[in-house]
Amino acid sequence: MRVGRLFVALLVVGLALPFSCAKKQPSASEKEQLAAAVDSWKMTRSELNEIVENLPDNQKVKYNSQEGKAELAGMLIEEELYYKDALDKQMLKDEDIKKKVEDAARRIVINEYYAKYVTERAKPSDEEMYEYYQAHPERFTTQAVLRAQHIFSKDRKKLIDLKKRVEAGEKMTTLAHKFTEDELTRGDGGDLGYFNKGGYVRFIGYSKAWSDAVFDLEEGVLSDPIQFEKGYSIVRVNRKKPEELKSYEDVKGEISTLLVNNRITDVRKEVAAELSKSRKVTNYLREEIDRVQRSPEEMWNLAQTSTDSQRRLSMYQQIVDKYPESSYAPQALFMVGFVYAEELKDNYNAEQMFTKVVRDYPGTEIAKSAQWMLENLGKPMPDFENLDDLNKKISEQGQ
Repeated sequence: MRVGRLFVALLVVGLALPFSCAKKQPSASEKEQLAAAVDSWKMTRSELNEIVENLPDNQKVKYNSQEGKAELAGMLIEEELYYKDALDKQMLKDEDIKKKVEDAARRIVINEYYAKYVTERAKPSDEEMYEYYQAHPERFTTQAVLRAQHIFSKDRKKLIDLKKRVEAGEKMTTLAHKFTEDELTRGDGGDLGYFNKGGYVRFIGYSKAWSDAVFDLEEGVLSDPIQFEKGYSIVRVNRKKPEELKSYEDVKGEISTLLVNNRITDVRKEVAAELSKSRKVTNYLREEIDRVQRSPEEMWNLAQTSTDSQRRLSMYQQIVDKYPESSYAPQALFMVGFVYAEELKDNYNAEQMFTKVVRDYPGTEIAKSAQWMLENLGKPMPDFENLDDLNKKISEQGQ
């Protein structure tokens, strides 16, 4: 069903469907630019071009030609015929269709309201964004990278001889083609491409010894044989790109999105609380739960024994929200971050939670644990049975 798939694509990208294009009649001068018409409904070529421009790339390739646009215009004419006949048959009076239309209209209005009155309220000012940029340069700094080539062998003496030949004027690329024992890069003359310190390198893999030695080299200088896990290689760094702080203008959009995501939950709650003051709002399910109120200790134990990450996250967050003065609250806040980091692999939200622990509970053991987690986010973690094991690990490292 080719037509149906296209119509779904149009809906997904939020384009105006043909019947919405009937909002105005073309002027006399525009009539020469018409692409399609069904009775009073008319579509101009510029409107059709706009639809094509907003299609997904795979659809745009197909319809961005005269033939493709003619085919698309034919599909939209078909849809307009269906719509007009549906109106003639008074299908909008069908209760099931009326409900679907109302549901769709409701969802559109809610989405527009959310964008205008919630997301917009969460947007940071230019001053806030620039302050964040200055306070977190590490987020916007690209790592230093090198581009190098090598000749590999398990025989160190062989490489010493090949180094002498390069220094005598022979081309390293030619020698790599002939003599390297690295079959992966032989065809590229030993080219290893770009890589960062400690990162993965073609054929080399992950090797601290090799990486440390290569990053100490000056550009254009051929190294002595470097020993690493697989054998030896002589390496020449052909280009160095130092780490670079991206300009504020280049990352403004990224910062805005980051800060909006960081505060959107709080803004949602604020807007809902304000609106609730003028409405009668009742959450009957919440009332039922509150009538069987669990203590923070009971909630902690339930969270500890649950194997479902989302449930654990919910239980820990409830402790923080309902019992902020409880001795369990800081531990629960830490565990929210831990679940994000270790179980959901969401380092962004994990960082937010650990930062709150450090900020709200300074000088405590739980703050030390949170700081340790912040410093080790993204790194392989040892297995911890519980929070006490983590604190013990941090204490041992501090001795």
